[in-house]
Amino acid sequence: NHEHAYLRSLFNELARLGHWTKDNPLEGIRQFKERQKQELSYLKGQDIEALLNMLEGDTRMVTRICLATGARWSEAERLRAEQVTDSLITFTDTKSGRNRSIPVSTKLAREIKQRESGRLFKPCYDDFRRSVKRTGLKFPERQLTHILRHSFASHFMINGGNILVLQRILGHQSLTMTMRYSHFAPEHLQDAIR
Repeated sequence: NHEHAYLRSLFNELARLGHWTKDNPLEGIRQFKERQKQELSYLKGQDIEALLNMLEGDTRMVTRICLATGARWSEAERLRAEQVTDSLITFTDTKSGRNRSIPVSTKLAREIKQRESGRLFKPCYDDFRRSVKRTGLKFPERQLTHILRHSFASHFMINGGNILVLQRILGHQSLTMTMRYSHFAPEHLQDAIR
């Protein structure tokens, strides 16, 4: 499906530039329906506590930011002091290309912002990976840091969060992507979603 979308876009761009004058050969071809291959996993309270107890320094702070905001690892790790205010973190250079601002507690913002300008953290993905191995926690394949984002979203919905607010926090372009977390909503929110 990715290759299909890329090729369709390629022919559209070639036509726009005037290098392709025929119809897009992929226009009438439907993409495959794909099943979600694995359940979205998230960390429970005791797992989060065990993980945070194993971490220190920049790795611990980046993990806390991901758990508190739903940020992707790269967004949190590249955070600059200028992006943090007393109650807000603004993520730039996001996957969607759009900036998004997430409210945080004043206490957390003060802990994050240890300087007035520049990058706040050194690269620490490898340290996170090693620390996870030491905890003995089993993360699904290819969800090493993304499980932190899933954990934020899952706990947000479990605690009565609004699905539309979650969509904006995570920066999803369509509600369909965010709906993966709707099954965690308390029953009265399930009715509102339907």
